[in-house]
Amino acid sequence: MPKKELVLETFSKISNVYDYMNDFMTLGMHRDWKNLLIKEVFKFYKDSDILDIGSGTGDLVFLIKKDFPSAKVVALDINDSMLKKLKRKLEKNNIKDVEIVKSFAEDMPFGNETFGAVVSSYTIRNLEDIERSFKEIYRVIKKPGVFGFLELSEPKIFKKLFWLYLDKILPFLGGKLGCKEEYEYLGRSLRAFLSPEDIVSLLKSVGFSRVYIARVCAGVSTIYIAIKS
Repeated sequence: MPKKELVLETFSKISNVYDYMNDFMTLGMHRDWKNLLIKEVFKFYKDSDILDIGSGTGDLVFLIKKDFPSAKVVALDINDSMLKKLKRKLEKNNIKDVEIVKSFAEDMPFGNETFGAVVSSYTIRNLEDIERSFKEIYRVIKKPGVFGFLELSEPKIFKKLFWLYLDKILPFLGGKLGCKEEYEYLGRSLRAFLSPEDIVSLLKSVGFSRVYIARVCAGVSTIYIAIKS
């Protein structure tokens, strides 16, 4: 099965438990990490529209609107189930100035230099063509502008415990909710993903002038900040 179809099917199946499982499997810490990402991005943000790639149920959207309520945010995802949940949450919380767009990151329907910032959380490793996506992201960011994202990474310590958790414990818990295979995908997707060092090199190769990384929770996740100048 092509990766795009696999990812679409996987996240459609877990859409109803997605928010709950994110909180459960990180003990709620993913919200702190996402908040840190947004704070880092806004150090370089220059007051323009913001694009959230792989927006899902909208964690980053709500963080942005909380601290910057006047910001215009575009939430991009390919998954109808996730986007429906996002739309309901926006309406429930009366959040305005959020446009929902259904599109793949590899071929986005935006003009050159449209956004002052692009953000994403736990989406990049799911993209079918990461290099092409990075080129598209670079294209739609203004000068100066910033691309910031959060992604899983292998920690420097407790590696065996980390992989036991990803390979055995999470699929077992997901199985209790009827999503065992979907949570087995988590470990597989990380094993197939590029290292942080390779990600930095790739970002620079598509044109970003400076790239910073910050490891969180002993390296379980990594924040990437790429500057277009």
